[in-house]
Amino acid sequence: MGIRCYDSEPDRIIATQMMRDGSLRTDDRIMLVIDPYFDRRNGYFIETNPLGAKLDALVEDNWRIRRNWDGIWSCKASIDDKGWTAEFAIPFKTISFNPDTTRWGFNVERVIRRTNERDRWASPSRDRGIESVADAGVLEDIGDIEQGVGLDFKPYLLGSYGFDHSTDRDDMEIDGGFDLFYKVTPSLTFALTYNTDFAETEVDDRQVNLSRFPLFFPEKRDFFLQDAGIFDFGGIGRNPLPFHSRRIGLGPSGEVIDILAGAKLTGSVGNLNVGLLDVQMRSGDGVGEKNLFVGRISANILEQSTVGMIFTNGDPHSDGDNWIGGADFNYRTSSMFGDKTFYAHIWAMTSDSSDAHGSRSTYGGSIGYPNDRIAWHAGYLQIDDDFNAALGFVPRRGIREYFGNWRYRWRPAGDAIRRIDSGVSAYLVTDLDGNVETRDLNFDLLTIETQHNDTFGVSASRHREVLDDNFEISEGIILAPGNYTFDRYSLRWYSSAGRPINVSLSYSGGEFYTGNRNDYSASVAWRVSPNLNLNSSFTMDDVHLDEGDFITRIIRGRINILFTPDLSWSTYVQYDNVSESIGINSRVHWIIEPGNEVYFVINQALDRDNDSFELRETELTAKVGWTFRF
Repeated sequence: MGIRCYDSEPDRIIATQMMRDGSLRTDDRIMLVIDPYFDRRNGYFIETNPLGAKLDALVEDNWRIRRNWDGIWSCKASIDDKGWTAEFAIPFKTISFNPDTTRWGFNVERVIRRTNERDRWASPSRDRGIESVADAGVLEDIGDIEQGVGLDFKPYLLGSYGFDHSTDRDDMEIDGGFDLFYKVTPSLTFALTYNTDFAETEVDDRQVNLSRFPLFFPEKRDFFLQDAGIFDFGGIGRNPLPFHSRRIGLGPSGEVIDILAGAKLTGSVGNLNVGLLDVQMRSGDGVGEKNLFVGRISANILEQSTVGMIFTNGDPHSDGDNWIGGADFNYRTSSMFGDKTFYAHIWAMTSDSSDAHGSRSTYGGSIGYPNDRIAWHAGYLQIDDDFNAALGFVPRRGIREYFGNWRYRWRPAGDAIRRIDSGVSAYLVTDLDGNVETRDLNFDLLTIETQHNDTFGVSASRHREVLDDNFEISEGIILAPGNYTFDRYSLRWYSSAGRPINVSLSYSGGEFYTGNRNDYSASVAWRVSPNLNLNSSFTMDDVHLDEGDFITRIIRGRINILFTPDLSWSTYVQYDNVSESIGINSRVHWIIEPGNEVYFVINQALDRDNDSFELRETELTAKVGWTFRF
């Protein structure tokens, strides 16, 4: 495919990014959506800028863009006196498609960054984005497509060296493994991984937990991200997730447990969407070898809706048994009242565990109207005391949860203000007897975005937390059981991402349990040139309670050096004063050609010792991965 973007002022085209899978929202860019199934629900997302930076993703259920998918494809771009051009070459071996149709869904959108303008080929409406595959245009007469054998074999070779500076011990290892992908049909892929390694995976952003519940960390590993949307269930965002692949490969204390092998079958068979995953874990941290299984199947019904089931088996954190089973119905339309989007979800699950004796079910549902002028969302769920999704994420049990939000948007005439938003959201959690545990009421009093994408907002909130037990919010500072009500407010300002230097500032203050709390955050991104991007951020929570005072801080910094769109060096440094440690992750990524890659990774950890930091451990890794296509 080739695209020309005409521009009468080509010297004002903004192009600052070359990082593979980096954010291109700062630049002029082109976005493509392709629906090779022609199911009007799912597809592929491709994005580039005038420098030829590459970003790809999966489009799922007409609204989610899962940006962690990586395909093998090529792209080149250049600026000339007429504007800029981009050319794409996407092998048919890279995508899955329905061989029984000659029609594909297709859409293209252009962003002119300096004016914050968007131009879309099909369905140019603010009520839906380019990810609405159901509203894409149609390419006719596609046929005679060949995928060859449909086999991708991706072996890797890895060498690592680790040194513990506190004990002067070192360790060297040479290892290898492979991933294999076979297209059973053009729309159904079987994947096999052996001796899986995730050395090149980027480290997590550090978080400080001031709540009573565990933190959520997203999945970043390629094997589990491939076709991950097939396993999504019931429109559930966080609790209770029946399956969260992050649970695989990590022990009860967060230590890494090696994956011996894994197999996955994903794709579609007619109107059925299929996802099967089986992983064999090695033993670790008091847990023996485990086999973990997830099965998900759904059927496309109506124009954009699905009905399906999910089943998981295995507990990665104990030697006990666990399984869950569930069913869901997901309704979606983008033609309500003619051109508005509406969705609804309803679901139910049950579980069984070796140590469970009480009620073990959960059910819920939600509805939403996510449109431009008016948007709202509401839902309800109940989780029994002994419901346990060992392969999922269930931070809170024995509750009923009610939630909803509403937002209205004005679009004033003139060249200064693009939009003004105002809204309210509510969140209520009770125990199964109806006693309040948490209640939040948040008012987005005013959010203003200028035509150039500068944003200012002010909000206020009222919170209620009922503690049944002592809560250690920080080391040695314990809140007693009781009923706590507190009011808070916040201010935020974000400068346009289209400027070479953009700044984000926010402040939140007010009451907090028995005292008060002031939160500050600031971030600065400086795109010095297309070859050098710098950004840093700082967050601080300053808490004063009758039981004691404490301050938490997180500092992050990143340097991205881009030699070409295929060769980058990224260094990420993080510090927090809770662990009193610094983590450094430095990674060189060289894409020799799409599918053939080399990584050099250095991880270092430094611990605080009085007023200085001492190097605790260093790990160096080199990894080569190659793709052979048949």
